[in-house]
Amino acid sequence: MPKPDAAKAAEAQRVQQVQQRLAAAKTTRDLRKADAEFDFWADVAAAIDRGEVKQTEACEAIDYKREYVRRQLIEHRAQAAARAKTDTTD
Repeated sequence: MPKPDAAKAAEAQRVQQVQQRLAAAKTTRDLRKADAEFDFWADVAAAIDRGEVKQTEACEAIDYKREYVRRQLIEHRAQAAARAKTDTTD
């Protein structure tokens, strides 16, 4: 027996609400991952900048190749500068 139009509409609305909730959850997850990645590279950069470890020693500790770490630190510093610029203009 086919569903009446009202039941189909209610089901479609329910599915749409769940899809929106899941899309929002994915967005939140992606933002948290980006923030965690930023924080990680901030810690690595700070340890190197303070002279606590050399870059090669940091690479050994986090098990990444030196060139990858170098590129990530460049990207991190650019992101940090962009965030600082954004924070001061708000």
